[in-house]
Amino acid sequence: MKAVGRSLFAADSATTGAKARVAYERVSAADLNLPESWFRDAIFKDPELVIGPCREADSFPSDETWLPWATECSFGAGPVDVLLVSSQGRPAIIETKLSYNPGNRREVVAQLLDYALALQETSVEDLPPLPTSESAPDVADLQECLTTGRFLLIVAGDALDPRAVRLSEALLARHLTSEWDLAMVDLNVYRGTPPDDRLLIVPELRGVVLAETRQVVRVEVKGETPRARITVERIPSGDGAGGRRPPQGSVDAFLECVRQKSPTAVDAVSKIVNRFRRIEDANGDRFALRLGVATANLYWKGGTGVLRRIFAMRETGLFLFPLEYVLNEGREDIAAIIRDLSKPVVTIGPRETRGALSVDQNNVGAILSAMDAIVAAIAGLEP
Repeated sequence: MKAVGRSLFAADSATTGAKARVAYERVSAADLNLPESWFRDAIFKDPELVIGPCREADSFPSDETWLPWATECSFGAGPVDVLLVSSQGRPAIIETKLSYNPGNRREVVAQLLDYALALQETSVEDLPPLPTSESAPDVADLQECLTTGRFLLIVAGDALDPRAVRLSEALLARHLTSEWDLAMVDLNVYRGTPPDDRLLIVPELRGVVLAETRQVVRVEVKGETPRARITVERIPSGDGAGGRRPPQGSVDAFLECVRQKSPTAVDAVSKIVNRFRRIEDANGDRFALRLGVATANLYWKGGTGVLRRIFAMRETGLFLFPLEYVLNEGREDIAAIIRDLSKPVVTIGPRETRGALSVDQNNVGAILSAMDAIVAAIAGLEP
């Protein structure tokens, strides 16, 4: 049973005791002869139709921006209706289903999970180009999400069966190593009462299944003729040590990735990320720290208010001086500053659009000095 009413009411807030009147009545896609492509295109044009309800339910960080990526995209399991990607590199797979074409609920959820499995096995090079947006993720963040299966899966339609959410819990349990979150979002369509024939879409979250890391597998090999003994340990629920991973998009989560990928670089990387944070704290109107899954980035806030990446720290211990973002903004002066003041640590050729080096305790001091000099020079320029 739906929790949203069949009517939307209008009232004059300026009139005391004004009587509300029915302004819109809920209709189905069948009533309007709407094809599934209508919902697909609406979601692609404004991902907030499905992302907004999930954000309100605290399904992911509130500052995670979602961008339209592709429609009818196939990577081995059939065409995906809508593919989104977040600023942290997390893909979202959207499947649209209408009330007059519901399909078996097991088939709907299974199809979505089949898409997720296929996506997890797809290389970055075989996916569509990332959106051209200041909020687009670093490729390293996208790669990390693909590797771990950190996806958002959404079934969207005008009259979904909430029992599919309960079914999805059992299906998701088969893939404990993947961090898939699944949501069911009803897109309730309302038509204005005559003479108003406009349509309103009211998103409603019908259910959500959030992934949680529940098991750790330890493999012990003993004896002259090794035989593997597998022990499954449960991670305690609660906030104790090892019980929960740090929230995605946090400094702790990023440094945890560094510990796994580049343990010898953790101390040096930590110093750089902390410097990013200090720069943002001191110059929040000009610079901003943004954290992905596999990267920590410092952005310059251009004169148009657009964020342009000027430093990037990857979980692999690779530090980048990217120039392409400020060049796309037409700021050759800032690119020249970065080229000149980064020379103590890296040489960026006149035709190159980025410089890169691996950080360690021997060069982290020089990198920090170069960063400070670049930030001071940029801060002194006109926006």
